[in-house]
Amino acid sequence: MRNARATTRLSVTGFSLYKGLEKNIYILFIIRIINRFGDFVQLLLVLILTGKLNLSPAQAGFFVSFSVIATMLGQFSSGYIADRWGRKIPLVICQAVVSLSYLICAMLFGSVPHLVPYLILLSSPFRGGTSPLTNTMVADFSRSEQLSRSFSLLYLGTNIGVALGPVAASFLYARSIVLLFAFSSLLIFLSTLLLLLGIPKSGTLYTRETANSSKELRIPPILIIFFVLFALYGLAYAQNTFTLPLQFASLYGGVLGASRYALLMTVNAVTVLLVTAFLTTWTYRMGQLFSIALAMLFYVVGYGMYARCTAFPLFLAATCIWTFGEILMATNANVFVNAYAPLALRSRCNSSLTIASSLGHSIAPTAGGLLLAVSGYTQLWGISAGLCFLLGCGYIVLNKYLKS
Repeated sequence: MRNARATTRLSVTGFSLYKGLEKNIYILFIIRIINRFGDFVQLLLVLILTGKLNLSPAQAGFFVSFSVIATMLGQFSSGYIADRWGRKIPLVICQAVVSLSYLICAMLFGSVPHLVPYLILLSSPFRGGTSPLTNTMVADFSRSEQLSRSFSLLYLGTNIGVALGPVAASFLYARSIVLLFAFSSLLIFLSTLLLLLGIPKSGTLYTRETANSSKELRIPPILIIFFVLFALYGLAYAQNTFTLPLQFASLYGGVLGASRYALLMTVNAVTVLLVTAFLTTWTYRMGQLFSIALAMLFYVVGYGMYARCTAFPLFLAATCIWTFGEILMATNANVFVNAYAPLALRSRCNSSLTIASSLGHSIAPTAGGLLLAVSGYTQLWGISAGLCFLLGCGYIVLNKYLKS
């Protein structure tokens, strides 16, 4: 039962949890901060499509779904390529293409804005390829006993960027969409340079022997079940980036709604910064699946509050609550997958996890848009809370099966 449950308690607390990791993990941590800080386009994609390009919510939902499907193609391809030829060069290429696409968006927005959605769509496979490649590099550069702390640090880096990014994104959105694309392009380019100069090539485990054995290897059934549950989790979680900004625009108007939504995401990120190390230490002995089941409980409470919220302070409180669940999911899912993944298929397993998440995200905007067309925000968040409750039960059953 590899790493399904930790056997010792972590002897460190707070940010000292992250001492003693490999140097490359800290470089990937810095790269993650820069990338997430500069991910303005994806953060405000729905508002860009509806507020700046005048698409309807239904049209925006379908476009976002197609964009996520394109992202999944990149995730699938990158996992296969990385297992055969390494991680670094494909990651550099993916980030460079995304940076160039956003730069072209900035240049063309004033003259031919109708091309911008297609450029975003074109960059989506390359943007999608970055996540499984990065996750595999984290596993490559970490000893098995460091996996939990390494992924926790990378997740912390994600949210340091997200804590700052939404404020800059909402400022640029209100004043200059051209600068929003250009600044995003610049930051991704800078992180690509750091990756190119600071990270060595991550060795591939794909040799003549593994080339033959990997044809016989299969992803373990326990991971397949985990991926299915993770896709359903992505379906619920993606409503934070589709339904929530639309709800805020409905409650507060376009500009104020964007500003308050950005503030909400900043609160989400700050909560992560303050709580991640504590939760990682506290839940270390619980094992990954039990911790994830606990995460679903936090989502049930947070989304249940969203169903009834009308006052902004209640939105803030609900966001803090479900953020605890996000932390537990983010710091345990990758560890579980890398613990059970065959070494020769490690990138493909990481890719499959990301694809599962993207599958849920691809369905979420269409499902959310259709539900909003026939019901309202209360019903949508109620359904999301119910789904999280069922997922929590599923993870408990899976955990009991592994222990039996």
